[in-house]
Amino acid sequence: MTRRLSLTGSERILIIKLSSIGDVVMATPVVKALRQAFPKAYIAWIVEEKSKDILIGNPYLDEVIVWTRNLTKGGVLTRLRYFLSGLTEINAILRSKRFDLVIDLQGLLRSAIIGLLTGARYRLGFDCVREGASLFYNIRYPSNETRIRNSQAYLDILRPLGIESEDIHMHVPINEDDRACACSLIGKYLSGEQRPIVALCPATTWPNKHWTEEGWAILADRLVSCFNALPVFLGSSVDIPLIERIKIQMRHEAVSLAGRTTLRQAAAVIEQCNLIIAVDTGLLHVAVALDRPVVGVFGPSGWQYFVKKHNFIPVAKNLPCIPCFRHPTCKDFDCMKAISPEDILAAVERLLTLETNVQSACRRNP
Repeated sequence: MTRRLSLTGSERILIIKLSSIGDVVMATPVVKALRQAFPKAYIAWIVEEKSKDILIGNPYLDEVIVWTRNLTKGGVLTRLRYFLSGLTEINAILRSKRFDLVIDLQGLLRSAIIGLLTGARYRLGFDCVREGASLFYNIRYPSNETRIRNSQAYLDILRPLGIESEDIHMHVPINEDDRACACSLIGKYLSGEQRPIVALCPATTWPNKHWTEEGWAILADRLVSCFNALPVFLGSSVDIPLIERIKIQMRHEAVSLAGRTTLRQAAAVIEQCNLIIAVDTGLLHVAVALDRPVVGVFGPSGWQYFVKKHNFIPVAKNLPCIPCFRHPTCKDFDCMKAISPEDILAAVERLLTLETNVQSACRRNP
């Protein structure tokens, strides 16, 4: 039976969710639930550099602690040495905060160690996690032996605190400077035309979650020829070569903003789009959080656990080997290659119909 905590409501609470933009977005309902339950509590979140923009500006947080983790290539001992040096740097900061409660949503050895370093009296985490992380918790929430997490699962871990919530609305902070940048980037490509804007997010850190480059090129061309849409590719600077290879195969022009925006500016671009088409990557979760119409292109990851919304359509093939996650059982990523441009276009037509009369501020004022 899970231990139940008796809290005063003025505790100092630390949430640990370090990396993966999409996972950090999915965990944001936890902050709102904590704030509503404990309005006088001091609530902080520790996150790695790449995902900090998802949290900075969140109105339910008192502090965002950014951990610049020392990453390096090399053998186990070399990587361990860099990891320990990073912990040494953050240890003094965490100790000085005097946290009472740590909620580890990451469930890895590094996050569990961070929780231990805080010196917090209570350390809460899922019982089914990797790398023996649960050994570091003194309160374990049963997770039915699954490591697949969604927003509701993150909320469920709060039950030992007396919090019962089904509010899975995710939050991504965007300020007016971000919106101005987005309007500037998009507006010059519209030239005053009233065209649907479709964001394309083809890249992720898992190669087996990638769709085919030829498929993206055909899809983008069809968006132009069938819907008179403006295709806008989004991604980081690392994704530029992939997107350029896609564009070379296209007959029509497309815009690439890869490497030209911060994460929050990319979110502001997504906010202005009529539709987002993405593989299972961070920007897909951002688009869902912003309540934009989304077509998700899924293969090795568990789309069945994803949020259910009227304006979110997953496109996937239900093969017996799915989900394989980071350990594909095939050589050619069969589940992704089985998806055709026509499969995605069918979903596009359904969602763009809903958006026919929606005009963004940028398109009204290019």
